Amino acid sequence: MSPKINKLFLVLLVVLLSGCADSRTLERMGLITTRGYDLTEDKQILVTMVLLQIDPEAKEQTIALSATADTSKGARSKADLKSPKKLQSGQLRVALFSEEVVRAGLINLTDTLSRDPAISDLIYLGVVEGSTHELLTQKTEGISDTSQFIYKELDQNIKGEKIPSATMQEVMHDFYAPGVDPVMPTLKGGNGEITITGMALIKEDKMVGKINTQEAFYLKLINDRFEAGSIELSIDKSEFDIPDSEETPEKLTVVIDTITSYGDIDLINKNNLQFELKVKLKTRLLEINQAYDLKSPAKLEKLETKLCEKITSDLEALIEKARQTGADPFGFGEIYRKSVRGSNLTSAKWHKMYPESKVNVKVDLEILRTGVVE
Repeated sequence: MSPKINKLFLVLLVVLLSGCADSRTLERMGLITTRGYDLTEDKQILVTMVLLQIDPEAKEQTIALSATADTSKGARSKADLKSPKKLQSGQLRVALFSEEVVRAGLINLTDTLSRDPAISDLIYLGVVEGSTHELLTQKTEGISDTSQFIYKELDQNIKGEKIPSATMQEVMHDFYAPGVDPVMPTLKGGNGEITITGMALIKEDKMVGKINTQEAFYLKLINDRFEAGSIELSIDKSEFDIPDSEETPEKLTVVIDTITSYGDIDLINKNNLQFELKVKLKTRLLEINQAYDLKSPAKLEKLETKLCEKITSDLEALIEKARQTGADPFGFGEIYRKSVRGSNLTSAKWHKMYPESKVNVKVDLEILRTGVVE
């Protein structure tokens, strides 16, 4: 046998043997896929970890371990004492925090996660309405792996452009960047379901308010370009030529999905702190709940006008709601910092300026196709 063939044979042998070793090693590891953080009555940290079982003989696909300590690392060490397998964080996908934790202060826990080299900075962060321990340990019919269900639920709604993304990288960036505040999705368990209820607004490192899922859609509309996503909008039908009866709904409701959208923020007055927000949408009308002649150009234009007014009003209400909490998830401060030379903007300075700011909202909506309703 030639030397080259001998070398190739040895390489293949090493690869095959290492593969067997990896398989056996995985069976000895407790792979943490989700972590939950709660506060106890004496202000300690209760950490709940969901472990993936790499064991064909295991009765359950996952198990949950909990421990309480003054620090998250301390709780992790205590949980190790309860585990038959060495706990590993390399497969962590989601970190959840109770509202109580986030209202008390988030940065110490997220900073600890971000400093762990085994944890990807692309894990999703979320806020639980209630107890993360109860959410992660609840038995939900039809859900064999709560941890994986939550990850997939967050992933598909973020990629489907229902809510803004909140990876650890994004949250930490917005926390340290002057002029913009982070947001995190909120989740709620109960009635055999786990539901995304909206987004938590964060100022500095504390939760100061919440927005619902429709407002979360508008937030993403301002901050990102859309290529998908859909929303249901209800408008007053009194100005439309629609026969009224007891059988017809009181509101004219439509469902549009966003084919393309673009949001742009400009600083138009740095002294009086005034911004202009322009949002352009080219949409498809998927559904309408009442008989309306969409083939008439005049009637379609009227519908576009009323939808523009509705979206403008909703955006103005969202901006005012966020301003009242003191959180700036839109990044108006970043626009100010980039537009004003020598501003030396800090987060503390911007949070003092932000409540006095004004925003002019302009929406341009065009319905390109009327989709399934035709």
